[in-house]
Amino acid sequence: MSKWWERPLRILQFNIEDRYGTYLGSLNSRKIIDLALKVGANVLVVFARDPWGRVFYEGSRIGPKHPKVKGDFIKELVNEGSKRGVRVVVMVGHTANKYVYEKHSDWAQVNVRGEVVLLEHVPYAENAYTPEWPQICINSPYYEMIKEEVKEVLKLKVGGVFLDSFRYQPDIERACYCKWCQVRFKKELGYDMPAKPEWSDSRWRSLWKWRYKVVVEKIKELYKLVKSSNDEVMFMYNSHPGGWAGRTNKVVEEGRDFMDFIFAECSEADHQPPGFIAEMVKLTKAMAKGKPVAASRNYFHMYRTVEASTSLAIRQGLRESMIAGGNLWLLMFSSTYVQSPYIIDEVSKVFKEHEKLEEFLVGAEGLKHVGIVVSNSTRDFYGRDEPHHYVDEVRGFYYALTHEHIPVNFIAERDLSDSDYLSRYRVIVLANSVCLSDDALEGLRRYVGSGGKLIATFLSSTADEECTFRGDFGLHDIMGVKLKGISKSSWSYVVKVKEHPIFENVKESMFLCGDMSYEFTYSRTAPFLGWHALVDAQGDVVAIIGEANDEWGYEYTLGRSPPMFSHKTDSPAIVLNDAKSMYFTFQLGRHYWRLGLPLYRRIIANAVYHLSGHPDVIVDAPETVISEVHRQKGDRVIVHLLNTTYNQRILAIGIGKTKQPLPPYSSNEAVHSVRTVIPIQGITIKVRLRNLTHDGKYNVFLPLSNRKLNYELSKEFLTTRLDVLKEYEVVVIESRR
Repeated sequence: MSKWWERPLRILQFNIEDRYGTYLGSLNSRKIIDLALKVGANVLVVFARDPWGRVFYEGSRIGPKHPKVKGDFIKELVNEGSKRGVRVVVMVGHTANKYVYEKHSDWAQVNVRGEVVLLEHVPYAENAYTPEWPQICINSPYYEMIKEEVKEVLKLKVGGVFLDSFRYQPDIERACYCKWCQVRFKKELGYDMPAKPEWSDSRWRSLWKWRYKVVVEKIKELYKLVKSSNDEVMFMYNSHPGGWAGRTNKVVEEGRDFMDFIFAECSEADHQPPGFIAEMVKLTKAMAKGKPVAASRNYFHMYRTVEASTSLAIRQGLRESMIAGGNLWLLMFSSTYVQSPYIIDEVSKVFKEHEKLEEFLVGAEGLKHVGIVVSNSTRDFYGRDEPHHYVDEVRGFYYALTHEHIPVNFIAERDLSDSDYLSRYRVIVLANSVCLSDDALEGLRRYVGSGGKLIATFLSSTADEECTFRGDFGLHDIMGVKLKGISKSSWSYVVKVKEHPIFENVKESMFLCGDMSYEFTYSRTAPFLGWHALVDAQGDVVAIIGEANDEWGYEYTLGRSPPMFSHKTDSPAIVLNDAKSMYFTFQLGRHYWRLGLPLYRRIIANAVYHLSGHPDVIVDAPETVISEVHRQKGDRVIVHLLNTTYNQRILAIGIGKTKQPLPPYSSNEAVHSVRTVIPIQGITIKVRLRNLTHDGKYNVFLPLSNRKLNYELSKEFLTTRLDVLKEYEVVVIESRR
């Protein structure tokens, strides 16, 4: 029998995270449950205590009760929610705790220099800053307090225990070197913690992996503690898939057996592209291998917690989670609720949509066509201090396929040895997946041997899971290439040598590899973008490497421009191996992520089409429409269409950082929330009839508006058309019952 958290959830997280408890006097359990019901939530998430260690319930042994809380706040919330159909989940284990720090500063995380590790980021000039949110170490006695906190909230009959992410990082600037860690590490491994990141030293690599092990062990222990008390209490973990250099993705991948539900915190959403929340849902579901996931859409804009964002931004962000197979999660601070309550009614529209669509969400599974491997080993060991050099390649492929309306999901590295799991995909992408284990390679060989197709780029499979160089591609037999070396030019070209379907709708006969450095401080160019693997090819070479005529160009100031094409080489750039794989010697996805030029997107899409054909459900819409296709048992096809055609979105953060002798014309931190969506006319959806019962009678309808759509039948497809897409629509196609 399924658990209550395995059905669609509509979650409101209400944070009382104010140093002074400004609005606590005006809040009570009834008002907060009223708010949850007004929004349309069936689950409420609240803190057991705040980051200053002040507890929101009576009789705690872990800290003082908040002086401004009236009554037994959490207990009253649980009771009020139980009477009115709202489950209360309580967050525990926040590793920031000012109260504990002031009582036991020796329990704090300290970096290799002995400085306290802070959750917050402090400007360098504020040398006298007193830590507000110091990080407390989970290897210290503080962990016993967390266990006590869990036991206390379980006695309050909560519906779930929500473990905040243990911010216990492996990166040298965030890594803990407190006495508790040092003693435990030496006891377990027999030597002192290395103090410098020496990646060729097995002791450093062991320390890096040990920190993940510590977190997963603590999660497992707390999970068992909860389940031993009551198996019907949900155990939820707070991941942050797009933050903290993506390190928590490894925690979810390794610890998923000890999590009932994963929260994908998306606090970066306002300065990420449309589709980011959907991306994070898919990434987290891959790491958790299908466990229930919810991603947050903040009620506030950026980090301005006292001000609400636009209702459109909030609605569309919530829908992104839903269309990607996640649950709804709205994060609101008490200050935003009091100071900006005016858009709650607008936000509640999405919760009502979710409730109305529940029939089409239960048991729905995203259509499997392309799976992009996410290798946490590559991010950690190859990416090291600059993980974006790997992650950008992954994200470039993801967004290119999303913009082309090709169904795409992620695959966790851990699952590459699961042949049945891989067999669901027609194409698997190794987006510069450098570090892969022997077991992963064998899983991919079995996948291709059973008819699967592979796309790989640059140095994929050239190292093991700890990034020890193999001397050749581990999958050279599948990729049809042997490694000879690396061309390390800052700029290069890819030159077509024959007509091929991969170049359909690509007018350029050659295209550039490389990009300028936007910091322009230590280098003129971005690292590795102009580089190529030099290979001997056994397969069909459809493009070769072209060299530039100089190290950089002179057509724009200071060598920011690329150099001109000089000559062709004999070295392959794109290799097709017996229609089972396509290999690119360069970082194709990273170019699309950085530049967004259509030619990179078209080549990625054409590679998929050439290897696997078009997907079973084809959506013809502009790339500003996000389409997500799901299947349910029987032959029901569900197409979610989210319109992100926004005309006022300004996203200037990170632009203009180039070193200049004069101050910039304007700031580069402008991040405007979306305010208007432009309707899209005439979207066509085609479903292959082999996915439907062949009786010629079908239902095609819009469940949100209870409207039917007309359709046409051909020999191969059912085709339907949506005249106008405003913000969001769902199209259902099924055989008549």
